[in-house]
Amino acid sequence: MKLTKQLTALVAAMAVVATGCTTTLNHGKFNDTACAPKGPVGVSAHAEKMKHRIGWGTLTIFSIPVAPVTVNGEPDRELMNQFKAAVEHCGYQVKLVENPGDAAGLPVLSCSVKKFKFRNNTWLFPLVLNWGTVMVDVSVKGSDGAALWSKSYTGKASGFYSFNSTVNKALTVLLNDMIADLRSTNFKAATGG
Repeated sequence: MKLTKQLTALVAAMAVVATGCTTTLNHGKFNDTACAPKGPVGVSAHAEKMKHRIGWGTLTIFSIPVAPVTVNGEPDRELMNQFKAAVEHCGYQVKLVENPGDAAGLPVLSCSVKKFKFRNNTWLFPLVLNWGTVMVDVSVKGSDGAALWSKSYTGKASGFYSFNSTVNKALTVLLNDMIADLRSTNFKAATGG
């Protein structure tokens, strides 16, 4: 009987870990209201160094990784769609750019992922804690490839059960910080906006 209870608890814990181990990138509400229309800017269609696996669901007090946490779709493209939304929120007319040569002379915003990592801990099951960090370098380059503007951003979040809400909270924190800079005169001067 005792073994049955232990096995049931283990199976239940594994089910919790196995569920919610994929996430769809979808930013939350932006802090500021949308800006008046500005000029065009390119946004790279692919984030550099963005991996499909962004973390682990774990099991036991020792946090043994048992289930990879992944991003639905094409992670590099999905992340840049979030950046595109933030740039559009600031009033820019965005052209997604597959290759820098396709930018038609526009400055192009790109992103290089330094860290996109999330974990959970199930040792307090049925309470499942999760947390993580997103760190990126964002830059704007001119049509000649010269750097016009750059800045690093970090978003952190923690939550319970679903990785989806925690990942998107961290992403929203990062994008809101970036939006504040996209409204600055330095960014406008760099993009001609």
